[in-house]
Amino acid sequence: MADKKIANVRMEEGYMRLTIEYHNPIDKAEICRNITLLEKKFDIYPEVIHRRENKKDCFSSIEFSGGEYICSRTCGDFIEELLRDLDIKECERD
Repeated sequence: MADKKIANVRMEEGYMRLTIEYHNPIDKAEICRNITLLEKKFDIYPEVIHRRENKKDCFSSIEFSGGEYICSRTCGDFIEELLRDLDIKECERD
């Protein structure tokens, strides 16, 4: 199951972050495409960082910070819809 995407959501007082780990380079394009569509739909623009740890492990980090995001339900809706669109059914727990 090398192509499985793994998600982790972290929330603290000032921010919410979704990290998606993936192993197939095609997944990055799918993640980016879905983020762009949701940015337009919700009119919010999180900070997005893509990292490659090695040839197999890649990460996309989608972070919301600041009162305009944290004080509303919109970033949670964004994350839930992104996970649904990427067919990620549950998040890992730390």
